[in-house]
Amino acid sequence: MAKKVLIIEDDEQISRVYGIKLKLEGIDAVSAADGEEGFKKISSEKPDLVLLDLMLPQKDGFWVLEEVKKSGIKVPIFVLSNLGQEQDRERALSAGAKDYLIKADTSIKEVIDKIKKELAI
Repeated sequence: MAKKVLIIEDDEQISRVYGIKLKLEGIDAVSAADGEEGFKKISSEKPDLVLLDLMLPQKDGFWVLEEVKKSGIKVPIFVLSNLGQEQDRERALSAGAKDYLIKADTSIKEVIDKIKKELAI
């Protein structure tokens, strides 16, 4: 059975590109455009990994991390954000993020490779 990644990202183009790249690797991709929808999909879709932006409409990525932690759901979450400040990185990692990637510094291939490594593909 194919692994599933949930992409929580409000930039439709970024979300689409990652979805296409993941599908090319044989990984199912589902997406959510805001934190609230994303958290609901973590519960309903049971993804193997979450790719999470921090700057989101309604509820932000930090909220999603906190809700996942409170709910006890065990899923690796890779933050993919434009927030490059050390305090943002530390806050996300202490809230439960497994990895913290900065969009401008990380190629799509690097992100996909990290996902594949985490999912043992």
